[in-house]
Amino acid sequence: MTYPIMEDQQKKLHNCPHDGCTASFSRPYRLTDHLFSAHTNVKAYACKEEGCDKSYSNKSHLIRHVNSAHKKVGNDMIYSCPTCMKNYVNRQNLKRHIKEHHSSGTSFSCDFCRTVFKRKSQLKAHLYQHTGLKSFSCELCPRDFVTYLEKKRHLRRHKKYGCSDCKLVFDVWSKYQKHRKMEHDPKEFICNECKRSFKKRCHILRHLKLHDVKQALYKCPYENCNRTYTRNTNLKTHIMINHLQIKFECHMCKAQLSSKAVLDRHIKSQCPNKEISREQKELRERKKRKDLGSVKGSLAVKLTGIPICNGSANITPDLTVVT
Repeated sequence: MTYPIMEDQQKKLHNCPHDGCTASFSRPYRLTDHLFSAHTNVKAYACKEEGCDKSYSNKSHLIRHVNSAHKKVGNDMIYSCPTCMKNYVNRQNLKRHIKEHHSSGTSFSCDFCRTVFKRKSQLKAHLYQHTGLKSFSCELCPRDFVTYLEKKRHLRRHKKYGCSDCKLVFDVWSKYQKHRKMEHDPKEFICNECKRSFKKRCHILRHLKLHDVKQALYKCPYENCNRTYTRNTNLKTHIMINHLQIKFECHMCKAQLSSKAVLDRHIKSQCPNKEISREQKELRERKKRKDLGSVKGSLAVKLTGIPICNGSANITPDLTVVT
């Protein structure tokens, strides 16, 4: 005898109201978690304890946080390990402890090849080799994946970061943070001269040098010369070249250069292969050693005080051994 299925016993689906999102859930709280995490990027479950700013996207995670961080552990703890009698604040921590320390082996085995796995997600990924079906589906788009890691990596593409000040939406967290710093973070350093604002102290210090340069210009002291410079070294170079006619001459091609650095660059690039004059060769010849012809010994021999043999003479020093 069969009985008709009542409407209240049927599985009710809770669909996401956002346009383009095909996600549906069997429980209303799962739909709530999805709306906050996928579309608003806000963790809905916040800790209500005083001085605690923790928030979570899942209610069970919030309960576990409250039990472990804010509730004191009593002597009548019900979450106790039956093997080692160690107590825990919640059931999840107790299950993790038993699985890591007292579990004899893996509990998920393949019905086709009897291969065992530690996690259920590993077994689902393994079944693809036998059935060819991808076990992990995206709730936001019609895509399937072989492993849970591939699905988790794919879900990042659906995550959006909305700016609460200008309503812009970003798909990458780093771009969202850069936008916040550039557009909405307060600029602390303001220039008194031009009222420009800067976010870092090093930026305004570099900017202030521009105002100092405009006030401290180095003018040429010679008559009928109106040249000005922002650095004193540039002014000295100008006076040496244009008014004192002091230049550096290349000994190879007799070119007149403005500075020693320019002369060195000229020799390396323009005159590297030209013949050197006899005078330059004599200057570049290596000087004779002052100790030429003398007997040289090692530093170790000199420190011992042993006289060095000169020429064919063989002098044996009188060594005494101190015991």
